[in-house]
Amino acid sequence: MKKIILFFSSAFGVGYIKYAPGTFGSLVGVLLWALFVPDAYVFQCFLLVAIFVISVLFSSMAEQIYNKKDDQRIVIDEVAGLWFSVAFLPKTFLFLFLGLTLFRIFDIRKPLCIDKSQNLKGGLGVTMDDVLSGVFVNVVLHAVKFMFY
Repeated sequence: MKKIILFFSSAFGVGYIKYAPGTFGSLVGVLLWALFVPDAYVFQCFLLVAIFVISVLFSSMAEQIYNKKDDQRIVIDEVAGLWFSVAFLPKTFLFLFLGLTLFRIFDIRKPLCIDKSQNLKGGLGVTMDDVLSGVFVNVVLHAVKFMFY
């Protein structure tokens, strides 16, 4: 069971990449979104709830295994945050690229109230900062879509 938890919490093992595991986790997220998530908004809502719950659960279990808060090998939260970044937007290279780029900036910098969400316990604290980053990015990208698309 430990191996399954670590496999999924590390986004299929990319969390074990020595340099920039969060960026690689985000890349997994954008690839999964682009390849497998349909454009139907109702289905996207279901998937956003599912990835949030899965991320919280697997992050909590992985933290217990690693015995460390928000270990860098846990990158399923980056997948979740990326999905929130690009939800309900056209699946074009431009929006996926901007979503990935802005998400990494927001996730690293943690502006506004995002950094405070890391104080939450367990997997909720691991996941919430990424989801909030994704929500902020999504708002920015919807503004871009409204103005230029």
